[in-house]
This record gives sequence, C-alpha cells and structure tokens, in this order.
Amino acid sequence: MVPKKKNVFGFTLVELLVVIAIIGVLVALLLPAVQAAREAARRMQCKNNLHQLALGLANYESAQGALPPAVEYAETENPATSRRPGPNWVIFILPYIEAANVAESFDLSKPISDPVNERARSQSLSVMLCPSDDRNLEPLNAASHGIGDNWARGNFGCNVGNGPMIKPWQPNKFPINGPDSTGWQSGLHRGVMGPNVSAPLKGITDGLSNVMMLAEIRAGLSELDRRGVWALGSAGASSVVWHGSGGDANGPNACYPNADDVAGCERRLQNQYQAECMSCYSGDQWNDQAAPRSTHPGGIHIALADGSVRWINDTIETSGRNSSCCKEGNTSCCTPWDYLILSADDFILGSTD
Repeated sequence: MVPKKKNVFGFTLVELLVVIAIIGVLVALLLPAVQAAREAARRMQCKNNLHQLALGLANYESAQGALPPAVEYAETENPATSRRPGPNWVIFILPYIEAANVAESFDLSKPISDPVNERARSQSLSVMLCPSDDRNLEPLNAASHGIGDNWARGNFGCNVGNGPMIKPWQPNKFPINGPDSTGWQSGLHRGVMGPNVSAPLKGITDGLSNVMMLAEIRAGLSELDRRGVWALGSAGASSVVWHGSGGDANGPNACYPNADDVAGCERRLQNQYQAECMSCYSGDQWNDQAAPRSTHPGGIHIALADGSVRWINDTIETSGRNSSCCKEGNTSCCTPWDYLILSADDFILGSTD
C-alpha cells in the first residue's frame, strides 16, 4: 500500500519577493505619516513651552510693574560686543517658571560669563527647548571668544524691535540700547524688551493681542555659534532683533545671505548656513541682528503680549531684503510682519485707519 503524500505549503522565491516588495511599499507609505505625527507632537510641546514662558513674563510684569529687559549690561559696555553680559529676561523670570533653584544658583554680582556662573548657565531648561530642534542639547563653548564655555541652549527669544542692538552707532539707524536710544524712542522701531529697557504691558499701545512678545529661535550650527543660548542676552541667543523692514534678517526663517549678525558665524560653514536658511555674517564678531527661526516646516510660533501663541507662516508678507517701509514721517509701516514686531506704532494689522 502506497502512503498518501502530505500537502506541503510554502512560498516560492517569487512569492516571497512580492511579499517583501508589498511590505516595503507599505512602510514607505506609512513612514511620512509617522514622521508627521511625531512632528505634530513636537510642535505641540514647543507651543506649550512658549505659552508657559509668556505666562511667566505676565506674572513677572504683574509683580514688578514692567517686563524684564532683554539683557542688562553696564553703561560703559556695547551690548553687541560685550563679553560681560548681565542677566537676561530668562534669568529674571526663572522664579516665575518654576525654576527658582536655578535663579538662586546665579551670582548676579558677576557677569553671566564669569566662571562662577558656569554651572548655572549650563543647566538645560526643558521649558526653553523646542523638541523639533536636534541641536539644542549641544552647548555653546566660546571661551576662545572671551565668554567662557558650557552655555546651555534654548529656542525662544524676546522681541527687541526693528533696530540693531548696538551702541554706539549713527542715531539715524535707530539702534535699541536703552530708554533714551533713538530706536526705543521711535514707535516705528520699538518692540517689547530691549537692552536695559522694557515696556510695561500698558505701554504696548497697539494692543496686547497684536504685538509679538516672544518668538522661536534655532540653536547654532556649531559650538561657537551663539544662536539659541538661553542665559546669554544677545541677538540670536535669546532675542530677535532688527528683523523687519530695513534689514536683511527680515521675516521668519529669513533666508537672505548674511542675514543674522551674530558672533561665532564661521566662514567654513557658510554653505551649510545658507542651505538651512541659517545664514549669518562672518565678517566680525558683533551681535546686533537676528531673525526668528525654527525647524518646523513652513513657519514659526510666536507668543503675543496677551500670552496667546500663534503660528506664523514663512510666507507672511514682508518688505524683503533691506527694503524700508517703517520710516519717520510715514503714517505707518507697510507689512503685516512689521505690525507684529512694533508695540507702539499706533497701527494694527487689519486696521483701516
């Protein structure tokens, strides 16, 4: 008697290759969706952190009668070149964002760049980070530039206004460097917080829901690049400066050549800077101009002076590179982006006056 043959099930090589191909196609289709979901979650965390900072500033203003300055510095110093910066707006609001222990670790009788403050400035603050930025855990090490090493990064900056953070300079360039500076005195240039000066919320005459108080910034692309450093009070590190009409860092994620004027901009990285729309001027070591930036596709988050957080597309209307619209003698500025920057130009976005 001949035994019956058992049925044997299996894949041929061709069938196996087809299955692998189908799985590959499915993975390729799902991967962008997974990445998009992850970025959406990162954006939400970034937005929440920005909101917490805005609330911290509101609580500080309620207690102190005015917002904190972008940075304090000695009257003999130039905020664009100083190697002895005082506390900046983040340090001032630490007790209001549940970081009083970090605030107490600073010795404010010394510059923040002093070695005695190295441990304090090196602490990473989760509320200052946007998880979409993959470089914000790499510290600034700038001892060779005279300000020391171990500065932790951050991703949010205060809105100084539409004039360079610099002293001294021609008054007709409207620098912002204190309450008597021409930039701060001008409603067509003043923002919200500047060097040695700030506005009370009642001084934001354009309305709290119409003026940018904070904006996203990106961490620098090298250990010398000062952008995105939470305890360092300079352009690009913890503030956005001269980022509207009349400058070349005009608009969110401004991609013009040499846009940001920040120390630590290295010539060897110029191609990378431009490719990532992080272009900066490498001709000197001054910090006087920087645009808001993010790694989110298509735009940035900003916090308005009323504490709300808004998404701003990169395509928002600006006047372009080095084009001036906000001039003394004009009745107003000319673009929606400028309206958001200025706190006392007496015109608001959407106004028909």
